[in-house]
Amino acid sequence: EGMGQRIRNWRKEQGLKSYELARQLNISSGSLSEIETGKNLPSASTLASIHKNTDLNVGYVLTGQATGDAPRTLLVEVADDISHVILKRKKERNPRFKF
Repeated sequence: EGMGQRIRNWRKEQGLKSYELARQLNISSGSLSEIETGKNLPSASTLASIHKNTDLNVGYVLTGQATGDAPRTLLVEVADDISHVILKRKKERNPRFKF
């Protein structure tokens, strides 16, 4: 299961039509369709918009692992201006890190 399929599954679980989610993410319905079918990967700005405008966990979208099961060394930072997403390793000195 890829990123697009995880987004599609979440959208359907929420009872959203594709055009409704596309509107929330500020992308076209066609762009969302291409993401959900795996023709394109979500851009950094789309991932940031998912983080800002929905309760879908971006870590789950990227890794396919539920929040509690996600690798503890993965940190997803999302800029408030929705310009970029940075993946980096968490510093090991903070054992209480959680998504």
